[in-house]
Amino acid sequence: MKKRKIFALVISIAFLILIFYKIDLSELIDTFKNFDCKNLLWIIIFYVLSLYIRGVRWKALLLNDSKYSSLSLAEIFTVGSMLNVFLPARAGDVYRAYYLGTVKEERKMKVLGSIILERIFDGICVFLILLFAVMMYCRQAWIFHLAFGIGALFIGSLLIFYLIFKFDKIDWIFAQISKLFKPFPEKISSPLLTFTDKVRNYMNSFMQGFQVLDSLKYTMIAVGTSFLVWGLEAYVAFLIVDSFDLGLRFAAAFFVISLTSFSTMIPSTSVFLGPYQYAYILALGIFSIEKSTALAVSAIHQAIFMLILTILGGYYLFKCNISLKDIEKATEEN
Repeated sequence: MKKRKIFALVISIAFLILIFYKIDLSELIDTFKNFDCKNLLWIIIFYVLSLYIRGVRWKALLLNDSKYSSLSLAEIFTVGSMLNVFLPARAGDVYRAYYLGTVKEERKMKVLGSIILERIFDGICVFLILLFAVMMYCRQAWIFHLAFGIGALFIGSLLIFYLIFKFDKIDWIFAQISKLFKPFPEKISSPLLTFTDKVRNYMNSFMQGFQVLDSLKYTMIAVGTSFLVWGLEAYVAFLIVDSFDLGLRFAAAFFVISLTSFSTMIPSTSVFLGPYQYAYILALGIFSIEKSTALAVSAIHQAIFMLILTILGGYYLFKCNISLKDIEKATEEN
């Protein structure tokens, strides 16, 4: 077992201890019984719609390239999301880059760059949702610090990548690095120069995924669809929480979608075991919902999403005709 898998397992176990410490199991079971299927159809419809809109956004991030359709990109995104749930190390994102690189003969690093930019837009949108919820409904210090810390991370990342892309100094930087290696003996300098050149090529390809930042039109489409996606996700979260008749306002959905989204950034085992559930408990705890009740709601929420992603993602994975072994191999290489 690799070190990162052991680390992810330790993180999951630590969160599970926090979750199940002094939990009321009878209340946990009773909450499951209280789930009402009245909103289930709308939950499925709006969640699937959000997956399609993500395809529209990804096409915009790829500058509306004619060799991609929004539907096919939505299918690839869905498979990637399914793999992110069941496999560690963000294998789904690697799959997306691997698939477009293999089938569409696109540069994998360019695709990966567009995926990173997509994640940054996601982070900024969810940060703004959380910030709005904090300002309107909750002024606890810990969540203020969390919101601004996450905001600094994603907005700072966008600014850094924008500056790297805009000033386009990658070749110059690596040329200076190469100059430092040239005086070394050939046995040392030759492999170092080869490695430097390879990294330079990777970096140039990667930054091509940020070309959309030069287009106001497609950047605005990407930003707009990002807010639409997370608006739908928040509404779906509200429908799920509402299915338990807890008497919570829509504000609860803002905290749920924000904290659970950021929890997936924490290393953990498959199905985000531990961090996701604890984030749900923190979100509903703001509204004085007991830990056992929040855990039951999180389990149903995650089960619905996993079922949708497994059915759709499994079908699209079969349709795309790429084996899991290829994906795991590509993940290990990254």
